[in-house]
Amino acid sequence: MTSATPARKPYRKAPPQHRESRNNLPSFLEDLSGSTPPALANTAGPNPPDPCQDSLSDADRIKILQQQNEELRRRLSHTTHKMEAMETEFETSRHYMQGEMGRTRDDLEKMRDKFRRTLFNGRMLP
Repeated sequence: MTSATPARKPYRKAPPQHRESRNNLPSFLEDLSGSTPPALANTAGPNPPDPCQDSLSDADRIKILQQQNEELRRRLSHTTHKMEAMETEFETSRHYMQGEMGRTRDDLEKMRDKFRRTLFNGRMLP
């Protein structure tokens, strides 16, 4: 007995020219102008593995790790600064929107009162 559903084709990877390249910096690290911060301009993604790293001394490895650590600190500082700026902008927008909602609520209440008075006056007329 055979199944009525057709057999699924096996998964095939896309050719290399059609695959996504993910070597770029994440977009949250970019300025609003679209440029990368100066501290990150010389980095194009994760640190490439060094083929001769096995032959490095412990002191060299420590120096490399310290440089990577400093770069990560710079990135974290930049991201933190951007997040704080976004938080400030959000709070300002929220405060503005709350004011607008309050004014709109007041206008709506005034319109309801006018409508009620109009209905009441219309019923009072013969």
